[in-house]
This record gives sequence, C-alpha cells and structure tokens, in this order.
Amino acid sequence: MTASPLAQKVLALPYTERERLLVELLDSLHDGDGEKALASKDWDRSWAGELDVRLNGIEAGTVGTVPADQVLAEMRAGVVPARR
Repeated sequence: MTASPLAQKVLALPYTERERLLVELLDSLHDGDGEKALASKDWDRSWAGELDVRLNGIEAGTVGTVPADQVLAEMRAGVVPARR
C-alpha cells in the first residue's frame, strides 16, 4: 500500500507539526456552532466496529500484539514518540 502524495508530505513533517495538524483536522469535524458533525452514537458505533475488526484479527492470529510494558519502555526510551 502506498500513501498518497499528500499523506507522504504530512508523514514527513516533524512529530509536533503532525500533532498540530491532527488537532486541527479533528476540530474541523465540528460544525460552526461547535456541534460535532459526527453524532456521539455514530462515533461510538464506528469505534465499536473498528475494535471488532482488531479483536477478530488478534483472535485469528493475523494481527500481532505488543505487551504494554514493552510499548511503555520504548516510549520512555524515545523509540516511539509519547502522546501528550
């Protein structure tokens, strides 16, 4: 799978710039009155579907997992950028 040219440019940005852009994109999901464009129940349903896909992949053995202590250790070591 190849990323679009726009995605490639965005992914080449420094972490802080990608983070700022993500916040702006998420904010754009609200309409002018501050109401969410995607209703909460629709959002929850979307995430529930995504979680089902991920869980099914884990159960089928097609998706690997990483122990939380390993992820946290890598974040602390700077291997994976920490979320703020």
